Amino acid sequence: MRSIAAKDYPIVFENEGYIHLNQYLSKLNYSTIFVLVDTNTHEHCLARVLSNLETTVRIEVIEIDAGEQYKNIETCSGVWNALSELDGDRKSLMINVGGGVVTDLGGFVACTFKRGIDYINVPTSLLAMVDASVGGKTGV
Repeated sequence: MRSIAAKDYPIVFENEGYIHLNQYLSKLNYSTIFVLVDTNTHEHCLARVLSNLETTVRIEVIEIDAGEQYKNIETCSGVWNALSELDGDRKSLMINVGGGVVTDLGGFVACTFKRGIDYINVPTSLLAMVDASVGGKTGV
């Protein structure tokens, strides 16, 4: 595994990052895993992500519309409502699969839901890999 330390979290570089992700998930006791996707990553990435996750933890998918115009408080509110309706709690994990909109919005939602839950960004675009998924821009 190739990784570098950045603040309080590692940045993992892998072609098949699922191995590392599954090792991470096996060490922690999450109540629910929420996978946040947009309409594009739902169509092109979600099946592969779900088929490679090895966990006994309940997995719920939350989908948002694709596009920069949906990076707004209304979309955040919809995701917060979905987390609440699906019994999200402080021991939940959010995995954000997508480009900058999904990783930015998902990180912000995770940081503000019930005083903050853990989240993992799985960037699917080059810009998200070098910008949106790294750093503290999603905090309040």
